[in-house]
Formats: sequence, structure tokens, C-alpha cells
Amino acid sequence: MKKLLFIFIGFGFVLVSNAQSNCPPNGNGGGSQRQKPKGPGNSKGVTAIGPKDPNEIIGPDGEPGKSYVSVKDRMAYTIMYENDKTASAPAKFVRITAPVQPKQDAATFQLGNFGFNNQTFAVPPSTASYYQRLDCKDSLGLLVDITAGYDQVNNVAFWEFQSIDPLTLLPPSNPLKGFLLQQDSSQQLKGHGFVTFSMKPLQTDITLDTIGARAAIVFDFNDTIPTNIASNTIDAFAPTSHLNALPGSTGNTFPLHWGGTDDHGGVGLKYYTLYTSTDGINFNILSAKTTVTDTSFTGAANTNYYFFVLATDSVGNSEQLRAGEVRFTFTGGASVPVTWLYFKGSNQGKNNSLEWATASEQNSKEFSIQRSINGLDFSSIGSVPAAGYSNSERKYNYTDFNIDRLNKPVLYYRLKQFDLDGKFKYSNIVAINDAASKLNTIIYPNPTQGIITITVGDPALVGTMAELLDINGRMLELIKIGATSQTINVSKYVNGTYFIRLNSKEVLKVLKVR
Repeated sequence: MKKLLFIFIGFGFVLVSNAQSNCPPNGNGGGSQRQKPKGPGNSKGVTAIGPKDPNEIIGPDGEPGKSYVSVKDRMAYTIMYENDKTASAPAKFVRITAPVQPKQDAATFQLGNFGFNNQTFAVPPSTASYYQRLDCKDSLGLLVDITAGYDQVNNVAFWEFQSIDPLTLLPPSNPLKGFLLQQDSSQQLKGHGFVTFSMKPLQTDITLDTIGARAAIVFDFNDTIPTNIASNTIDAFAPTSHLNALPGSTGNTFPLHWGGTDDHGGVGLKYYTLYTSTDGINFNILSAKTTVTDTSFTGAANTNYYFFVLATDSVGNSEQLRAGEVRFTFTGGASVPVTWLYFKGSNQGKNNSLEWATASEQNSKEFSIQRSINGLDFSSIGSVPAAGYSNSERKYNYTDFNIDRLNKPVLYYRLKQFDLDGKFKYSNIVAINDAASKLNTIIYPNPTQGIITITVGDPALVGTMAELLDINGRMLELIKIGATSQTINVSKYVNGTYFIRLNSKEVLKVLKVR
């Protein structure tokens, strides 16, 4: 009859069976060969017959200098232990503990693979507690019980290896019988063992916080021996970037300039990703992982072009698109001889007030005021005569009356400036609303190879559910909009066209490609 065991591991009781897992024979292909990394170790002598234990913990390398890691990283650790060459016996029992440190998030703790002598054992992914009886009778003449997990009461991760006599099912009485062998110069991995685990930093950690990990190892009844401390520096924040303003209209070829900086104390900005769109919603990557800060762009004539740039630092913290960072221009031909100073607007109750100024004008005829309810399709609502010729600052204004009748949360405006020859030039676009943050939803990169980012324009969508649909309108999954900007993974789906339907009834088209 199979026996059942109840084991307390941190968060509660776990029901496990004493089913045995075979332990591959020594020197057999059942275990992976693993060289012990060189590093500092401590040793402590034992009396009479017994094991001896140098040990260390190895953490993420991180970026050079301060071993920077991202606050979003899952940080992997390896604890090495060994029965020292001067030991006089194998180790029957080994207990390893790793206290959870103040900057670590215990809720993200996961066990990794472990091994001893020349054998490595796989732990299922996303496992926080583990028990197994290993059948090592062929290689060691023993069974080995491994119990591991997170002890919530004492706030430590732990591993316990116990040698078991297969006849008595008790710890072996023979002092020369134990699972961790004495070292052998002809078989380098004998007498060596390791365990692995991972945790994420607390999301409240900030840049320049130090996150460390340490462990303690006990062989049989010997003293506890501490390891070194594996230390990294947190980089918690993404860099910021800024694309320079574009003229309202321009020729088919025009320059783009941008720059950026990492947060104070951060690891440093690594590269930029430049995005472009012709509809202001679906943005494709124009230049990926570039280290330059300018480029020349050539587009089609009489076309709207939208751009933004995002920065990524050396530990992978990527900037999210911020409101107001999308730049717009229209390739409407050569610019006319008017120098703009500003174009701005404000809400005055039921009316919207527009103001603009020029530094100089040559051959200018009039300003056509254009309005849009979506920021893409504009129509003229009025005009103001231009100065014609002026070498000094000229100020203009226009009031759009009774805008409440339109019942629209946001209205967009631009100026179309005509000269006497019929040429024209657009101003920048301004959005006017009591809640100016309510803008269009933006999706990028689109097309995508799997990961897309959605930046919703309406903050009221946060907390609502969106639907992912296939080309036939069948719902594939529900997606909770948890923030104004979030990523969605569609890599598990075949290449093709998909749709994301928001709670506001807005539908976004997504093209997945290789």
C-alpha cells in the first residue's frame, strides 16, 4: 500500500506520496555534468568521522559596475555546497536555508533544479514547495528524501536532504553511508551539491536600493556555516525620451530629432525605439534598438505622419508612452514663408478659445480654423485674415461657440495657413476638454510578433474587460485593462488578423506576423 505523508511547507500542509524517483547511476547519462563556479568559500573542521563544507551563493551578474538589475527581473540564485576534500565521511543530512531579505518579494519565490554528486534533478516550473523520495539504490545504496519550500513563519527558503536506509526506511546507522559522497580526484563532481531558486524584488523598491541574498548550510550535526552575500543594485525606473516638435506641414523628406535620459542613479540609457503611423492609432516600428538620436524620414506626399520614441535602459526597463509625446506632421509640399510662435487653446464653459501668433509673415493670406472630434478627420469652421507681410509678432484669436451642442468629450483643432499663391501649411494640433487626458487609444507595435502595448485614451477604461477576437469574430480570451498602458501577449496565436474590442465599443485591429 502506498503511504501518504503530510508535510508542512510554509503556506500550509501539502499532501504528497512517498512515490520514489529514480536516482541515475554514477557516471551515467542520467545526470548533467556541472562544474562548480570558482569563488570564495568557508570551511570548518569536524572531529572524528564526518563531512566538511565549503559553500557559496551565486546571484545574477547584473550590469557592470554595481551589478544593476531591473526591479522587474526574476533573480536566480544558486547555492553551492560540498563535502570538503579533507572530510572523513559522506554527509547523511544537509539542511540549507536562505532568509528572505528586506528587498525581496517572498510571494514570488520559486524553486529551481537541484543536484548532488554527478546528478541533476528537475523541479516542475513555478513550484514553491516540493517533496520527493529519490531512489538512489543503484548509485548510493540509499534512498534520499528531499523536502524544500518557503517557511512563512520563519521567512526563509529551505532545503533538506535526508539519506534513508532502503531496508529500515530510517537514517542509515553506518557512519560511512550518506548521499553526499567524499570527493574523488578522478570524479570531480563527487561530493558537490547545489540548489537553485528565484525571487523578484519588491515592486516598491527604488533605484539604488541594494538587494542581497545569503544562505546557511548545516552538514549532519555540525555547526551552521554562512555563505557569502550575493548583492545587486536595483534600477527601478525606466528612462524618459522626447521627440522634438515637428512643423504642421513639411516636404516629403524631413528630419527627426530626439533625446533621452535615465533616472537619477540608474544604470544608463541603452537604446531608443522609434515608432510611426499614418492614422495616429496603429504604430509600427520605424527604427528598433537604435543608439542614434536623429534620422531623415521620407514619406508619401499629402499624407499625415505620426511619430513617437521610447527609450530602454541597460537592464531592460522600457519607457511607456506618455500623453502628449506623439508628434504629427503633414507632407503637404514645401512650407510657406510664415514663422509660427505658438498655437494654443482653452475651454471657456460652452466655448473654446483659440490663440496663435506668428513671428513673421511673407505673402500670407488667411488662417482656416479646422476642428475634429477624433484628431484625424478635420473640417473648416471659420477663417481669420492674415497680415500678408509682417516682420514683427502678430497675434490672432478665434472662439468656437456653443461646443456643448456637439456632446463630445474632446475636440481637436488645427490651423491651415494659406498664402497668396494657394500654398498652405498646417499648425500643430491642440486638444481641448475639461478632461484633456481623454485621448485616442494607441496600439504598438502593429504589426507585431507577439507582444503589443495598448495605451488607452480614456482613464475610465481602467478596470474594464476587453475582448480578443479572431478574424471571424470568435472571442479568444478576456483581457482586463489594468492600467492606462499595458502589454498583451498574442504570441500563442497563429499569424493573422485579430481584433481587440474595448468596453467603450472601440475596436482595434491587430496584425500578428512572424
